[in-house]
Amino acid sequence: MRQLGTLGGLVVSLGLAAGCASSPETQAPRTATAQPAAAQPATPASPPAAPQPAVQPAPAAGTIVLREEKELAQVWLAPGFDFKGYDTLLIAETRADVPKLNPDGVANLEWARGVVRTELVAALQERKLFTVVTSPADVKPASRGARLDTTVIEYEKGGGGARFFAGGFGAGNPVIKVRGQLTAADRPLFVFEARRSAVSTTARLFDGYRGDKAIQEEDIRDLAKGLGDLMAKTAKGL
Repeated sequence: MRQLGTLGGLVVSLGLAAGCASSPETQAPRTATAQPAAAQPATPASPPAAPQPAVQPAPAAGTIVLREEKELAQVWLAPGFDFKGYDTLLIAETRADVPKLNPDGVANLEWARGVVRTELVAALQERKLFTVVTSPADVKPASRGARLDTTVIEYEKGGGGARFFAGGFGAGNPVIKVRGQLTAADRPLFVFEARRSAVSTTARLFDGYRGDKAIQEEDIRDLAKGLGDLMAKTAKGL
């Protein structure tokens, strides 16, 4: 399985994991809950500070922590969060933010967005950690709910001709990278980034004879399974 962890446009300061107080601080993708740092009062003898350009304030330290995971490569978890205590999970419609999308991939990307959501629903329903819904109207008022938002941030539809002549060396394989964020009461609890490109044995051995969508559908299913496995493992304290 090929996995790369890259950080997109979200920046979240990472607190220190328990028992690792000497580890350097790491940053996660930006979230909307960042809080500005407290201003330092100037002493009477100090000259007025020069105007500074506006910057995105950093989130409060300790809100979310980097954790390496084989299922998804990189994830960030709020300290103590284990996916338990929530009875309903709303999986929002998958969005796309691919800056350099090849025009021939537009139609396939629209298809892939739907597949991502469908496979995530199936994988998380199977784990039975939550009642999984896809519409806010299905969230009961008395429930304790969380929300999972996902965005495709890298995408290539692939090409069968390139796969056939490359002889299994990776050229022409479809690529998809997804960023997800789970929130409750607008607080980010879990962030992940995961990339897949022809990860199955069938895709690697026979990629020149298979369609782009068939390979990518397997990749998306594998990504969704990895997310479900990670949630289930974390809920068990592993």
